[in-house]
Amino acid sequence: MYTKALLTFICSLFGLYFALAQTFPDFQHNLQTERKPWTSADFFNDPRNFQFAIVTDRTGGHRAGVFEKAVEKLNLLFPEFVMSVGDLIEGYTGDTAEINAMWHEWDSILAPLNVRFFALPGNHDISNDVMRQTWLERYGHSYYHFRYKDVLFLAMDSNDGDGVQFSRAQLDYIKKAIADNADVRWTMVFMHHPVWNYREYNGFPEIEEVLKDRPYTVIAGHNHRYLKKVRQDRNYYILATTGGGSQLRGPRLGEFDHITWVTMTDAGPQMVNLQLSGIITDDVVSEDNQQLVLALLNAARINCLLLRKNEQEAIAYYNIENRADEPLYFSGRYFHNHHLEVDQNKIELTIAPQSSGQVAVQIQIAPGKHLKDIDLLEMDWSLHFESPFMEPPYRLAGTHKLPEHFATEDLRFSEMDVFLNDLEVSLSHPYQNVQVRYTLNGSEPTAQSTLYTQPIRLNATTTVKARFFDAANQATSEVVAKTYRKVSPFASVNVKRAQNGLRYRFYEGRFKKLPDFNALTPTRAGIAADFDMEKMAMQRDHYAFVFEGYVEVPMDGIYTFYTRSDDGSKLFIHNELVVDNDGSHSARTRQGNVALRKGKHPVRIEYFEDFLGQELVVGYAVDGEAPRPVSFREFFYQK
Repeated sequence: MYTKALLTFICSLFGLYFALAQTFPDFQHNLQTERKPWTSADFFNDPRNFQFAIVTDRTGGHRAGVFEKAVEKLNLLFPEFVMSVGDLIEGYTGDTAEINAMWHEWDSILAPLNVRFFALPGNHDISNDVMRQTWLERYGHSYYHFRYKDVLFLAMDSNDGDGVQFSRAQLDYIKKAIADNADVRWTMVFMHHPVWNYREYNGFPEIEEVLKDRPYTVIAGHNHRYLKKVRQDRNYYILATTGGGSQLRGPRLGEFDHITWVTMTDAGPQMVNLQLSGIITDDVVSEDNQQLVLALLNAARINCLLLRKNEQEAIAYYNIENRADEPLYFSGRYFHNHHLEVDQNKIELTIAPQSSGQVAVQIQIAPGKHLKDIDLLEMDWSLHFESPFMEPPYRLAGTHKLPEHFATEDLRFSEMDVFLNDLEVSLSHPYQNVQVRYTLNGSEPTAQSTLYTQPIRLNATTTVKARFFDAANQATSEVVAKTYRKVSPFASVNVKRAQNGLRYRFYEGRFKKLPDFNALTPTRAGIAADFDMEKMAMQRDHYAFVFEGYVEVPMDGIYTFYTRSDDGSKLFIHNELVVDNDGSHSARTRQGNVALRKGKHPVRIEYFEDFLGQELVVGYAVDGEAPRPVSFREFFYQK
């Protein structure tokens, strides 16, 4: 009986020993006391946990040596592998010799890295068909997936088409990879562009839909500014730079060079950002604190109004806005200037929450000198919010130059510049303790002209001229003017045999601005049923369209038409230029005003595509309604 009990006790001791050995097999000590100089928490030694690193944009105005430094740091950190979000070379060339030279440079930079590197293409790596072919020759695939310790990694090519999008083949491949790996504990999605921020359809919502019932994290680059966003109850990250173009205004502004360090646990990826000189938490810029970042950036647009008293005296008004809910601190110090003297060399200003601060500086100009002939007065400035100890500060600094003329850029007029019966014109500006005087008869405003205190009512075509004055009516700015036209609306036209759509003419060529189409011969013509540029052009880049027909409007009124285009566009109504959105540029919106009677009106829309992205939207707003695109049910051509 005793022998059996003794054997049971011994077995239990061995069981306890083996259990402890299996829990902490590498931990040994010789302390026999009940209390020990360490805590009772478990060791973080789950074999399923692992650590890897992510590098982000190297190019897009790359700074030599930064990525090389990151490789050195990675070799000291010993991640299990390194992921990329693209932009490895500068690219944007079709010259094979140049492309190969760039990749040769990249190979020499990456060669010292001691761990496995997973490449992913950015727009600088694949910006044309020649570069895509080079990528495929080097790496075999532009999108792929792999599984590591029960975590699924999806590497997506956001350049897989014209513009930022995913091809149908890629979407089907990624969806199958997700379906084939339904048992993973986490899914990590990598791509170059943060496609969830793009308005046009790119296929990514299909991927989000098949991922919705599992835990996942999405990581991108491209913007060169860090941001953490919660979307679909998941973390989405836009990384900053690892050597790419950046003003490097600091972590709080999302502008810093970094390596992202990821520790994968059963609870998901734990991420920190390792600046080459420190460690930065993953929410350094998040939706919770971004309002401070935006407030600081807005405040950094320091408004300066320069008024002239006489040839030797001027006043500079500095205005700084604080749109945050805590105090903002401004500090300024003037550099020495041989021809200008100020009444205060140093400025300290505390700006209350949700308000603006202003300071006036008296300036003496040396006899015989003029602002345009001398070195401009410069100020070192800094703006900051208070930050907790050892946290990256919300701080900006820079240099501000005194304007070289007495300009009025900050005096803003009402935008609507045409009217039918009468119109109220408003004038606004950000400054305190200054006043605006104006005239309506074409003369220059003086100290005796009408003081602006309320909107100006016009009932005829009028040029409003205005300028700033100081409170004593002694110092003035230059004059700014804007003409407001009383117009009669264009009469509508009767269109026989009207059919929905617009006639178009198609031209091929490498355009940087809209050409003289009368000097060109179209390669084809037809009827357009929409503005689907990719479908109509049947090529990615270097072409132009002219659309002609009629647009039908529902009422008499002043219409604000707009075009949103990538690249340039112009809109004419009754052969009058209404919207000028010309030039080679990414998608942007421009607008203009025209008075129309209810009914159909002749319209011509000119558009060209240079490279990377094809978009044309035409819309209008009328009678206080929100702007909206024009439906092709409202466009007509004469059959």
